[in-house]
Amino acid sequence: MFPYFITLIAYIILEPIAFFLTKNIELSIIVKILGITSLLIIYRKHFKFRVKFDFLSILTGIAIVAIWIFLDPLYFRAKNVITDLSLLWIFLKLLSGVAIAPVVEEFFTRYFLARWIIDKDYASVELGKFTLMSFIVTVFFFGLSHDRWLAGLITGILLNLLIYYKRDIGCCVIAHAVANLILGVYVVYFWQWQFW
Repeated sequence: MFPYFITLIAYIILEPIAFFLTKNIELSIIVKILGITSLLIIYRKHFKFRVKFDFLSILTGIAIVAIWIFLDPLYFRAKNVITDLSLLWIFLKLLSGVAIAPVVEEFFTRYFLARWIIDKDYASVELGKFTLMSFIVTVFFFGLSHDRWLAGLITGILLNLLIYYKRDIGCCVIAHAVANLILGVYVVYFWQWQFW
């Protein structure tokens, strides 16, 4: 339980703390990436998964991006006034979104939390086991942890359905990474910084 909690907490607080201390946006993302990577290495036996690019995971990732873009007009959006972006910042945001976020979020939400809700001895619960309570809690946890909560809720549903069907956390990590990669390219190409 501890590795998933500490990694999630570090994922949430490292970047803002580093930015508060350094006032450097690139350095704060580097601190987050290095901190989370260190934790993933330290707790590597808890974060094992196979990378396999199956069609359903990629299709799920594409569907997630479509949902986020389609629902975006429902949210208040200030005019894009960002004019001074470094290539380093863009690269680091993409790297964090594709390589760090999917691992931390999927392992905490669908690998740990979904099973812990079923039984506090979560390791004894089969990965991908469905209960209504674990489904509802993980969907709401995932959805409400994103500022675009409706898209987050639907994404939580899709990723839950994927793990129920595949029973493989790697499929959820890949779907999440594909979604973040495509959305990141969309953000940069069309200057849709509200997603970041």
